[in-house]
Amino acid sequence: MSTPASEVYTVAGEDRARNGLRWAATFVLGLFDAGSDAPSVSEVVIRRIDGSEVRRLPAGDVDAFTAQLNEITRDLSTMDAVPFAEKWVAERG
Repeated sequence: MSTPASEVYTVAGEDRARNGLRWAATFVLGLFDAGSDAPSVSEVVIRRIDGSEVRRLPAGDVDAFTAQLNEITRDLSTMDAVPFAEKWVAERG
C-alpha cells in the first residue's frame, strides 16, 4: 500500500541564515534589473509532517529557487512517499 508524499513531507521556502549580504546583493541587482541573477535569500527546506527537517537544498539565484520550490511542491502532490524521498531526500552522489 502506497502513502502519498504529502502525508509524510512538507516543503517551504525559508530564510537563509546570515542573509545581510544576500539581501544587499539582491537589492543592488534589482536596481540594475538583473533580478533573475540575484542570489536567493531563501532556501528550499523539506520537513516531515512532524516538523523535523530532512533536507535543506542549496540556494542559487531567485529563478532557480522558484523553479525548485515549484517542482518539489508539484511532486508532493503527485508522488508516493518512497519515490519522493528517493528523488529529494536521499543524498545525491
